[in-house]
Amino acid sequence: MVVAALLVAALSSAQPISPLTLEREFAVEVGSALLKLKITYPQVMTAGGNYTVKVLVSVVDMGSEDYVELRYVSVEVSGTSIASSRVVKEKRGTEGVLAEEVFSLVIVDPSLSDVKAGDEEKYDLKVTVKLFSENEDEVESKAEYTATLPVYIYSPPVYLEVDLEAPSEVREDEWFTVTVRVRNAGSYRIVESGVRIYGPVDVEGADFDLLGAIGPGESREASFKVKADDKGEVILSAEVWALNLAGYNCTETTDVVVNVKGVPKLELYGNVSEGRVKLYGWLFPSRPFTSVVIEEDRGGWVSIASVSVDSTGYFEYVVEKPSLGTHRYRAMWPGDEDYSPVKSPVVTVLVDKVASSIILSASQTAVEKGGEVTLKGTITPPVTGPIYIFRDCGEGWVSAGYTSPSDGVFEVNVGVEGEVGAVCKFKAVWQGEEDILGSESNVVEVKIKSGRSANLEVAMWVLGVIAVIVVIFLVVRFARSKRLQVRD
Repeated sequence: MVVAALLVAALSSAQPISPLTLEREFAVEVGSALLKLKITYPQVMTAGGNYTVKVLVSVVDMGSEDYVELRYVSVEVSGTSIASSRVVKEKRGTEGVLAEEVFSLVIVDPSLSDVKAGDEEKYDLKVTVKLFSENEDEVESKAEYTATLPVYIYSPPVYLEVDLEAPSEVREDEWFTVTVRVRNAGSYRIVESGVRIYGPVDVEGADFDLLGAIGPGESREASFKVKADDKGEVILSAEVWALNLAGYNCTETTDVVVNVKGVPKLELYGNVSEGRVKLYGWLFPSRPFTSVVIEEDRGGWVSIASVSVDSTGYFEYVVEKPSLGTHRYRAMWPGDEDYSPVKSPVVTVLVDKVASSIILSASQTAVEKGGEVTLKGTITPPVTGPIYIFRDCGEGWVSAGYTSPSDGVFEVNVGVEGEVGAVCKFKAVWQGEEDILGSESNVVEVKIKSGRSANLEVAMWVLGVIAVIVVIFLVVRFARSKRLQVRD
């Protein structure tokens, strides 16, 4: 409320001053005649205004004069070029009004520029009349009279609203636009104005601009292209000058702080090897432990990874299974408190062969000697060509057959070789085709264990031995029994 009241008071004081009109009368003699000089004038005149001064000359007493004539009237403000004059030939032989002259004064003069805006200066208003008379004896008389009146010339105040618009953040060595808007918030016309921009920046072209005259409530604006050479906070200033109706130069300055960020450099490179795309690059200057976002153009830029930058600024990322065709990548760093965001140039790579991948598993981890193991696997992308199975049971890798996948899935039975306790290794190999690279699966191991047929042979052999012993025992016992019977 206090601020609003002060603003209202300031604007009200800027209202044009209504002139106070004064009247002054002076007695003038020419020959034996007596005349009255009446001057009507404004006590205070505002610079730039147009004011009226009335001069009335009346004959009060003719004396012995046959007639009285008014030949010349002038009005001037002393010490200035503000003046008006007129040659008059008004003649009268009786008492009464001789002449009434009205003069218009335009209050404009270079000397008024010394009067501070809002102040007033005292001047002298000089009104001069020249009279002529002739009496009955044809004796001529002349008279010149100057009346000096105090007047005040008021220098109008200037109220400016200056708005400096600039981005809050910019990049070093890059041009940006600064706009200065100036509004005449007062009640008096500004006859000329201009603005200058300055600060620790380079300005494209002139650093000043003329705005011209600004009426009450009107606005003007000027724009400048500038750039800062070094990062950090810089203060931009706009200095506005305005000439009031008196020619007094009023100035207003406003500032704005602009954060100038450093411009980093981000490089990205890419190559294709074994169906994989390797993307790598550098961030300068290095910002250790920050992250760079890798994006791919998929009809629109899509983030596919975020990778860390090491102490040298290096980073890399591998796209494991890119599709066939042309791929476009770029890197993006979001910036920090010292450096602005940056994007790398777009890298284009052509993937003419995609990598394949085989995952192999065994149905069991141990197989009887001479038995078979069931191998199951998947291959991506799905292929139709044969998948070869290799076996190593201690004598190196040898072919153990092949199988054809269906929708990327395959299954095959493979025999094991070797002695009990040995380990057989298996792997699947696809040789590749025109646009799909070959690959090998993981290695699975199967241990050889004893078979059930050998155990049975041992058990039968033991039972046979026991049976022979029992038969021999029974035969011996029977024979001894017979001998005893014969003796009896």
